[in-house]
Amino acid sequence: MPHPSPLPGSLAAKPPARRWTVMVYMAAQNVPGEAASLKDEAESDIEEMMKVGSTDTLNILFELHGDGDPQRCHVTGRDAKRVPVHMEPQDATNGRALAAFIQWALEKVHHEEADYSMLVLWGHAYRFGLGPTLTGQGIDAIDFAELTRVLRNCQDEFKRTYGTSSRPKLDIVGFDACDISTVEMAVQLSEFAQYLLSSEVGEPLPGWPYDRILDRLARPKVRLMGPAEFGTYAVRRFCEQYNAADKAVSLTLLDLTRAKELNDATESLARTLAVAMDADPRTLDLVTDLLSRSQTQIDPSKPFVDVVDLCINLLRYCSNDDVRTAATYLGNLVVSPGPVEPGHSATGIGKPVVVEHGYNATLTAGLHGLSLYAPSVALNAHDWMAAWSWYDKFTFAKQTLWNDLVHALVQPA
Repeated sequence: MPHPSPLPGSLAAKPPARRWTVMVYMAAQNVPGEAASLKDEAESDIEEMMKVGSTDTLNILFELHGDGDPQRCHVTGRDAKRVPVHMEPQDATNGRALAAFIQWALEKVHHEEADYSMLVLWGHAYRFGLGPTLTGQGIDAIDFAELTRVLRNCQDEFKRTYGTSSRPKLDIVGFDACDISTVEMAVQLSEFAQYLLSSEVGEPLPGWPYDRILDRLARPKVRLMGPAEFGTYAVRRFCEQYNAADKAVSLTLLDLTRAKELNDATESLARTLAVAMDADPRTLDLVTDLLSRSQTQIDPSKPFVDVVDLCINLLRYCSNDDVRTAATYLGNLVVSPGPVEPGHSATGIGKPVVVEHGYNATLTAGLHGLSLYAPSVALNAHDWMAAWSWYDKFTFAKQTLWNDLVHALVQPA
């Protein structure tokens, strides 16, 4: 997403080398009793960003929402100054604050069309939203439909400024948050980003090691990494950061250009399962059991199943040919690579949906990097009635049968 006006004299000057613009939106608000305070973790991560600092090849910017007025900063080094941002408290829960931050960040660093970009959304994921905040109407957060509107408005602003029909995408949207590497999020963000960098399970505090992840962008080796290379690098540095005996972790880089295929393949599986369960009550019991076996096992209270694990279990235990065919196709789409085209290591062309998946422990070794919502597998069914209205806002939930299928399984007979 480029800066709306080029620097004076830039048209006559030699085109600048590519840079990375990394924008970190830190939703450190918390609701007592619902989520732990993130104040200390936010400051720790900011210190890591300041340790790296911005260079000729990297600009780091953050906006922190926590106690008091929000603060923005262009991280030029350890002595970088934070600028207060005065706005009404509700702005942090409807997306306007995020939109304003993105616009400010791109203008601040004179982001050019050829530059790489990454938006990191940092904080507690709450019922398919980010940054739970106590408001006069109860608990609210930026839900992912609101996030979609923010990113679309950023694209529209670019079109108005440059008079072009193109819709630029962020190179990477990253979530330093829990349970985000899902089919639902891949479909939701595919219009706005090339890659999604996130975990399909919970993330331990303090989250990403920003100093180790960003240092290679600030001080490249030979050349600046492209999005696929950098995303892969980030996955490895994150998984190395944590000791398996203390904190089991996982991180995934998804290719969002494959989201339409992913959406359609999951819809095909959902429909074949619905038909099979309707025809034979024993299949309904089997599917209920296999969903439970496929749960992302880090936290049994979480309402998610690993996509590939579910496909494997359906192949092992389900005799319905249509279900087996659909499961095979979906599983292969997620993990089966083709050869990377020569000269395209920066973009990763030829990789499967899961471009890179990392883990650090036996507990996370059974994961494959991508999950699906299935409230029936969670202890106490994840308070599914309260979460349903949030889940319904997903594009994926609106256009596939998966939404109806999994909620039918969790409802009392």
